[in-house]
Amino acid sequence: MNNLLMIALIVEGAAIAIMLVALFWLARTLLKLKHDYHVLNDIVHGNTNDIAGLCSAALTVDSRIATVDSKIAVADEHLDDLAAKIAEVGQHDQSSHPYSGDIRKVRSGASVDELMQNSGLSHDEAALLIRLHGSKTKP
Repeated sequence: MNNLLMIALIVEGAAIAIMLVALFWLARTLLKLKHDYHVLNDIVHGNTNDIAGLCSAALTVDSRIATVDSKIAVADEHLDDLAAKIAEVGQHDQSSHPYSGDIRKVRSGASVDELMQNSGLSHDEAALLIRLHGSKTKP
């Protein structure tokens, strides 16, 4: 019986030793997990701050782009208006210019006499039109 008691004590001692080793390993693992948790929490907090900064910058850039886009739209409208006015003035000037038909005749090779007879211009007017709008070739 003494022998049986001794075996039981040895088994109990071994079980207690195994439990103590397991408890020590679990405590160490818990401390390691807590440390890893704190490191990851700091990383997540830093990432959250970075994302908030990026969102703020994106909103600022977006508002600037919207402002520039509206200014471009206004400038585009002004350019369209100016182009229409230029085209209108150009057509108005060409069609209403009193010498436009005479200038076309000079460019197609009309002489001073032809201009005087067909358009009723004086000799000086016809010569001036030929000098200004005639061919630039010298004899």
